[in-house]
Amino acid sequence: MSTLSLRGLRDNLGNVVREVAHTGREAIITDNGKEVAVVISIADYERLHEHADIVDALRLRDLRSAGYATMPLADMLAELNVSLDEFAAVRAA
Repeated sequence: MSTLSLRGLRDNLGNVVREVAHTGREAIITDNGKEVAVVISIADYERLHEHADIVDALRLRDLRSAGYATMPLADMLAELNVSLDEFAAVRAA
């Protein structure tokens, strides 16, 4: 893990991205000494999203088992008065 300022990131962006991609170690970005962002590899990014999807699925399973009702996407969109085309356009953006 490396830590660098916004100025340092600006001056060395290519090197920072290549190092993160090559080593898999994240780079913490600071602004006036405060940590504000992290540069991570695409593999770590994908892994985080996979974990988030699993957590969402487990949470949904728990809600269903607790008696909370679920509904198909089409029914939810109809209830919100949103067409499937509008929904698809927003997701594509």
